[in-house]
Order: sequence, then C-alpha cells, then structure tokens
Amino acid sequence: MYRVRKSVDISFAHHVRAHGGACINIHGHTWKFEVELAAETLDATGFVVDFAVLRERVLNPCHLLLDHSLAVGADTFEEIEAGLATVGTALLASRTAPAPTTAGNVTGLAGAANHYPGGMKVAVFPFAPTSERLARWLYDVASQAVADDRVRVHLARVYETLHPVHSVAEYQP
Repeated sequence: MYRVRKSVDISFAHHVRAHGGACINIHGHTWKFEVELAAETLDATGFVVDFAVLRERVLNPCHLLLDHSLAVGADTFEEIEAGLATVGTALLASRTAPAPTTAGNVTGLAGAANHYPGGMKVAVFPFAPTSERLARWLYDVASQAVADDRVRVHLARVYETLHPVHSVAEYQP
C-alpha cells in the first residue's frame, strides 16, 4: 500500500454551539488540515496523486473558504447574521486603506459557504464546526475531489491546536 499525506495551516476562529465550557465563546486557532491518500498501485508517472493535485483540489479550496474567517454552524448564523453585519461594518470601518472587494468571492465547498455580513468573512457549515466534524467534512471534500477506483482517502486529520501541545481530531472510515 502506498500512502501520501499533505497538509495546510489555516488561521480561523470558530464558535461551538451549545458547548458547556469555554468553546461557547468565539475563539481562534491556527489549524492544520491534513489528508492522507492511499493506493495499491501508482499512476503512470509513479504517484499515488501528485502533491500539487492534492493541494489544488483539496487543501487550497479549504484555505480559501476558511482563512481569516469566523466558522459557525448554519443555525447559529441564522440567529446572529444581523449582529455580525453590525460588527463587521464597525470592524471594517477602522481600515485606513480601501477594503478589497468580496463581490463574487463567495466560496462554496461540500455544504459550507462563505457569507460576508457587513463585509466580515464568515464560513457557514451545516453543523457546529468542531474538530471532529471538520475532520469528517475534510474527508468528504477530499473524497469528492481526488478519490477514484485506484485512489482512496485513507484519513483526514484536523489539528485544532498546534502549539504547545497538539490537539487532533481524525476521521477514518
């Protein structure tokens, strides 16, 4: 069995709906999203999948969706969208340079999508974005993007906290 693994670091905040502890608050991490692919045979060029393909089809889209965003579940977003618009407008008003346009920049990926209330980037998921659920979501993203008759996604791993100690969630069927 051949295996390849590639990852990307993504900085974003999240909120865990109904959490009984501190994760009820909006808080951020530098996350690592990692995908491992496996195959019994290599392709004609000697790869399971070229690392560039894994980066372009899986990791870059995840980065574009989540980088410097607030990740929330759809139920939460529905309840707080108007408040986020007020906060987003106030935060973006503090800029000293013109804001880059977000028009046409709404990214959708495997059931998640960017929204820009008041110009603030929010990644909305159909679930509360815990590490475990994000790991399953990443697995599904990778499966849709690169799995075929020869290549399968072996696992998707999400590191919620990299330093000083790793906190990791993994999904592997």
